[in-house]
Amino acid sequence: MESLRAIDFEVGEPANNMALDEAISISVGAGKSPPTLRLYGWEPSAVSIGYFQEVREEVDLEFCHSHGIEVVRRLTGGGAVLHTPGELTYSFVVSDRDPAVPQDIVGSYIKICAPIVATLRNLGANAMFRPINDIEVEGRKVSGNAQTRRNGAVLQHGTVLLDIDPSLLGALRVSHEKLSAKGAKDHRGRVTTIKEAIKRDLGHMEVGEALIEEFSKKFKCKVERARPSYNELSRVPTLSERYKSIDWLFRR
Repeated sequence: MESLRAIDFEVGEPANNMALDEAISISVGAGKSPPTLRLYGWEPSAVSIGYFQEVREEVDLEFCHSHGIEVVRRLTGGGAVLHTPGELTYSFVVSDRDPAVPQDIVGSYIKICAPIVATLRNLGANAMFRPINDIEVEGRKVSGNAQTRRNGAVLQHGTVLLDIDPSLLGALRVSHEKLSAKGAKDHRGRVTTIKEAIKRDLGHMEVGEALIEEFSKKFKCKVERARPSYNELSRVPTLSERYKSIDWLFRR
């Protein structure tokens, strides 16, 4: 990987966020766009569920409706994630033939999560990668990550929790068995935030800049700031309709 396109932090609607990630992966996989790191937020707040999940099992739909939280199914696997204003989401897309990313799933998670771990450590949080796809601080999750390989590309996206509104965690249905396995009594006990870890507030732009710098270092490439291409943006409306559809959300 010689260069990395960085798309600066921007807030988007849930379906459009997922559509743009997919559009970028199609373009990167076809060789029409370079490897890309995109940073974004969500408006309104949302829950994204993994490709293989059953929405009713993972999400309290009534709670979401009453709190103005949208629900969207991702193209990637993994578990349900709550996206609020205090969270920064990244997506990283590279050709599935690029030697910069290992072919095996665990190896690729380790490689792509390394810049995130380094960023959090540089900010003062004692972050560690926990297989298969989590990043933790003092045993509590601060970043969850999910991946898919299709359209000739590797797409990985994930969260970095800067802060959280605990009152919105009711949007997620998390089994006691799963929490116990992680050593937590409830969902709030399972997750932490950068603010909690380092005892100060950090903005999305500050953390975003640090992430871009670490991705450049870990992948030994130069960074080129750019916007999504016309080709990518032109795909978003059609893809977004799928992500908004009831059939897609309840496909499992």
